[in-house]
Amino acid sequence: MKRLASILLLSIVCFSGYTQTNNDIVMSVAGENVTKQEFIDLYQKNNINPSKTIDKQDLKEYLDLFINYKLKLQEAKSLGLDTTKTITDEIETYRKQLTAPYINDATITEQLIEEAYDRLKYFVHASHILVNVPANATPADTLAAYNKAIDIRKKILKGEDFGTLAAEISDDPSAKENKGDLGFFTSMQMIYPFEQECYKMKDGEISMPIKTSFGYHIIKLIERKPSPFYSVDIAHVWVNPKEHDSTTDCKAIIEEAYAALQQGNSFEEVAKTFSDDKRSSANGGLLAGQKLTTLPSEYVINLQTMQIGQYSKPFESRFGWHIIKPVEFHQIPALEDLRKSIEKRIQGDVRSYRTIEAFADKTKAEYGFKENLIKLKAIENIVTDSVFSATWSIPENFDKAEEIFRIGDYSFTQNDLAKYIEIHQQKETPIYIPSFVSKAYKAAVLDAVVNYGEKHLDSKYPELKTQLEEFRNGVIIFAITDKFVWNRSISDTAGLEKFYEQNKQKYMWDKRSDATIWTLDTTVQTEKAIKIIEKGSKKHWTNIKIQEEIAKKCKIDTNIEKTIRFVWNKFEQGDNKFVDKSEQKIGVGQIIADGKKKCIVVVHKIIEPEIKTLSECKGIVTSDYQDYLEKEWIKELRNKYTYKVNEAVFNSID
Repeated sequence: MKRLASILLLSIVCFSGYTQTNNDIVMSVAGENVTKQEFIDLYQKNNINPSKTIDKQDLKEYLDLFINYKLKLQEAKSLGLDTTKTITDEIETYRKQLTAPYINDATITEQLIEEAYDRLKYFVHASHILVNVPANATPADTLAAYNKAIDIRKKILKGEDFGTLAAEISDDPSAKENKGDLGFFTSMQMIYPFEQECYKMKDGEISMPIKTSFGYHIIKLIERKPSPFYSVDIAHVWVNPKEHDSTTDCKAIIEEAYAALQQGNSFEEVAKTFSDDKRSSANGGLLAGQKLTTLPSEYVINLQTMQIGQYSKPFESRFGWHIIKPVEFHQIPALEDLRKSIEKRIQGDVRSYRTIEAFADKTKAEYGFKENLIKLKAIENIVTDSVFSATWSIPENFDKAEEIFRIGDYSFTQNDLAKYIEIHQQKETPIYIPSFVSKAYKAAVLDAVVNYGEKHLDSKYPELKTQLEEFRNGVIIFAITDKFVWNRSISDTAGLEKFYEQNKQKYMWDKRSDATIWTLDTTVQTEKAIKIIEKGSKKHWTNIKIQEEIAKKCKIDTNIEKTIRFVWNKFEQGDNKFVDKSEQKIGVGQIIADGKKKCIVVVHKIIEPEIKTLSECKGIVTSDYQDYLEKEWIKELRNKYTYKVNEAVFNSID
């Protein structure tokens, strides 16, 4: 607690942006001038008075704390504590957290959230044909894949069947079975570029080749319309051909189930009798909370025109034969109810890069980004296939310092890119070397530009600069105080013992009662227990023996420790309400009700005031020792460094 209080009290920051004159300077501490306005601002920052009026006495006390604070900072810097890895890492971690909202543009994030939510109100039914682009594709390979996708699109536009082509030539393995039909989906259920295209297209339209991480897609939008539900509770009867031999007529089974429904049998009974979905049939065929992507497209098509409680006619899908009955349609929740889950999905989706890219674009425009891509050729010439096994190293004779890009006053050279590739290489599928270098360069540019923009945020936002400087100084103060005070008070056992011996008269016990508090459950016969306690007290029995005797006489053989409880200790006035009622009188006290339980206090003896042992008061002694160490340390700092207050300027503060 003392550490936290120290940091909060002294969480102040010195600004260097004030224009200084001799009349403005209120003090000089360790060679650093502090202006009157700066000092007032910092005082008011820590002024707990709601009206922010200046109290002269309070101001003098603050002045003393401020000088101590500045001296500690100077000492920390002189010892190099402000540059240790532990400190710089902690500051950098905090900086990243603090600047994240500035980098992740809140406007763009909100746009993405609203876009995703609005799209949840619609469902999309689409098919696709995939043309793979190999991981190690050269530009020629990529162009060939694109041209192949264009040729497929031409065939479709000329009238060839989309499903047939998908089954024959799509590189999506599932296309042979589903003919490219992806069923129904909605927002955040497909890779973002694919989703983007689907929500732009018109029903029946065939897209141009769309590039994703899988390759090129030709998309056919079957339909996009307002969704009749967000999720649905549905009951079904499913006759699965895989559960029967080849001679079984599955259509006949589903028709028999349908006939049973028409004859008045309940859907639950029919599902239990005929459905092959064992997980749901035992529960009357119920499937709760189903989303678009968890249902076959034939289910969704039928559900669009059905009413609650109405069952469908038998229909077929590639999974078999079905009868369905909607139990309850759930509409989309309000945006605020889904906001957190949508935002979490966006953060794990490629669309999240839009916020980073937007920040990078702003930074490029603001600080003047220039690049010379011809300079990448030198890197292409030295990178070998060993980079794909993460064993590549920069050739010893490579020393190219020509600039590839510049932003503001930061220059990124060929050497920098070579080092970036060497550091970030990892085992991966080999690709065309120029493509790899181009990809690595783009990543390096994004990292460098974002980092450059992030480092310059505090010059644009004074409140951010203040927060960062406050935290930095707080961490430094914590580190040096820990070194000279807190850690020393724990590790210097000899010093602590010496301090205790010199001051032990301060650590006294008040008058105490050596007493046992008995608590008896309702199952214990109180009168019998009292007699045993009195007898045991006279004969100096142990509390354990008394407890055993009570249990024996009252015939209690289970949960004895909970039924007959005792606490033996030394109690000062105010430590325990039951002992306080005994008024420090030796002997067995009266029965005291504690809810349904009964309490009896036995005072064994009265202990007069005495000095506490170190182990009995180590916490408070350690705290006092810390205060002592800090005061001695401050004396040393005030002797080591110069400080001077301009009394005239200080007294003019009102």
